[in-house]
Amino acid sequence: MPAHWPVLVIFAAGALLRLLTMVAYSPGLWFTGDSSVYMGVANTLVPNVARPMGYSWFLWLLLPFDSVRLIVAVQHLIGLAVAALLYVFMVRRGVRRWVATVAVAVLLLDARTVLLEQFLLAEALFTGLLVGGMVALCWSRRPGVVACGGAGLLFAAATTTRTVGLPLIGLVMLYLLVKRVGVVRVAAFAVAAAVPLAGYASMNQRHHGDFSLSSYSGRFLWARVSTFVDCDRLTLTEEERPLCPPEPLGQRKAADLYLWSPGPNTEFPGRANDARFESFAGKAVRAQPVDYARTILVETGLMMWPRGSSDERYRCFDRLWRMPHTGDTHHCQAWMAPPDPQDRNATMRSGRHEHSLMTPLYRYSQVATVPPTLVGVAVLFCAGAFVWQRRRRRETGIVSGTLVLYARPSDVAPQPARRHDWRRSIDSTMWTVTGFVMIPITVATSVMEPRYAVPALPLVLVGMALATAKRDQDGGLVPRQATVDAASPALVADKVAATAGR
Repeated sequence: MPAHWPVLVIFAAGALLRLLTMVAYSPGLWFTGDSSVYMGVANTLVPNVARPMGYSWFLWLLLPFDSVRLIVAVQHLIGLAVAALLYVFMVRRGVRRWVATVAVAVLLLDARTVLLEQFLLAEALFTGLLVGGMVALCWSRRPGVVACGGAGLLFAAATTTRTVGLPLIGLVMLYLLVKRVGVVRVAAFAVAAAVPLAGYASMNQRHHGDFSLSSYSGRFLWARVSTFVDCDRLTLTEEERPLCPPEPLGQRKAADLYLWSPGPNTEFPGRANDARFESFAGKAVRAQPVDYARTILVETGLMMWPRGSSDERYRCFDRLWRMPHTGDTHHCQAWMAPPDPQDRNATMRSGRHEHSLMTPLYRYSQVATVPPTLVGVAVLFCAGAFVWQRRRRRETGIVSGTLVLYARPSDVAPQPARRHDWRRSIDSTMWTVTGFVMIPITVATSVMEPRYAVPALPLVLVGMALATAKRDQDGGLVPRQATVDAASPALVADKVAATAGR
């Protein structure tokens, strides 16, 4: 335990930060669109057409206590539990303790992560489920059938919380196949993930007539393409023509404004009109694939650019996901949740309410908010680590081969299995790529928003940490080539000279 005192200090600081946030923004924070939907579904248990109901089930479990404070307290505990689990996992996998401590310090002290835990939003739960599934898969060098099945259930639960989890399931399937864990284990993961999702899709079909996780996917994509679509290049039906954005190219609104502001989405509501939005979006993507790809690349890059976007349409989101303070005067601000989560008639209070802790917390968030830039840095770091490790193994192999040729068998230590290094690189890559791909996926299907990068943060941090690990995947030391490590150029030259003189 004394060896772990730095991380205990960091955990205490993270817990204190969360406690101060709960006091300053009591009982919780409310995002008018999503929080209303999640709470409404929790009260009715009827799936919403736009949002999956995994988070609403979580709220439903806590509704009998009639306390928003309890809900956000549990979410803060999830955040602490994620950091604790990842620290134990990283140390087990051979990450140096100080590296693991730095990684969890970023998670525990990031202002945006703490703020989202204070909101009635799905991010904290989604992150916890996603991290749990990843740890289950990578806890051992070769995950067992039970671990794969449990990971599949956790990924399914994460997908019913946020639909961005669905493509991640396919990515994990590819990872398991590349890692060659065996057909049975791959099947265990696939079945455990598919069965709950099929059940949820069936429930959605009973209520909305659509066998899917969300009946709004076509509308989300329509809003996305509305930012760049040129309707003169499309062959549209009379029903689809009114979906064209009225603004000329170069003056388009942000994607979320097309989706939630008055316009075609509100003029043509209901399941009967979903098909026209889906058809319009499909035609736009097929007719302008380059523009669609450019939009994804540009906005993904802007999300990870240190200064963010200078476009006022997107800076609103950046202001929204900062700690509110008493001087807020803009419309991009958080609202206080009603104290009773089941009281739909309760009025929400503006984020401008007075509390002495709000100003210092706001100032803290200005300097302690981790930008999505870190996600891009993690990708570059892991790519560089992979190339460096590959080059080092090649150089080590040359020295090892020289010693084998010119040394007696007793002089050469047993050769380590190189698959340990290869599989460790695969695991590091898997964590990093899984975190990164969530950003372009959300940009491609929804909108550029810093909030969506927060669940990627723990994954890319672990990916970078694993790239520095010195042990194998079961927590034991990788066998070292003692003879190779001790070999100096003089030793190799002596072996060669002795052999030549025989």
